[in-house]
Amino acid sequence: MIIDDPRSKFIFLYHPLVLMGRSYTVYQGKDMTNGEVLEYWGKWLVLGEKDKLDELAEKLDPQVENKEIPCIKYDRTPPLNLGVEECVMMVYCDRRNRDEVWKILAGFGIKMKAWVTERETMEMWLPGGLLLERWMASQDYDEATRDAVREDAGRRIAHVLDNPEETYKTWEQ
Repeated sequence: MIIDDPRSKFIFLYHPLVLMGRSYTVYQGKDMTNGEVLEYWGKWLVLGEKDKLDELAEKLDPQVENKEIPCIKYDRTPPLNLGVEECVMMVYCDRRNRDEVWKILAGFGIKMKAWVTERETMEMWLPGGLLLERWMASQDYDEATRDAVREDAGRRIAHVLDNPEETYKTWEQ
């Protein structure tokens, strides 16, 4: 199911059960804990023009519907504030299934392989991390605001890193 809300920065592909409160961070039918997400969860990154990613999303939607791919999200516009000039599609999966998901992507002509774990992504949003610092630079914040943002990001991410037994909650929740 493609969720294309124009108010959102992202376009999502979810199984319909996610809209009824079911997590998409699931492995072998079980919701993952923070620790499992940090150890196993990640995403294949696909870069491209928005219209090409729209076409790819249409092709990948059946694989999301039949649970071969847990979730996909992609940019509505390039994230220039993060230093990226193309739209990014994130095809999420457990690393224990990533080869199968890669075969699906390769079957639709994707050639560039770029895998990022959820742990690596979180670390890039920690104080001093590449993504957080690029994003803040694009916001033209004063130093006091930057410090407050760093503190908040550190607290939120530290909670996930420090509580591996909790059931994982996405940042959107």
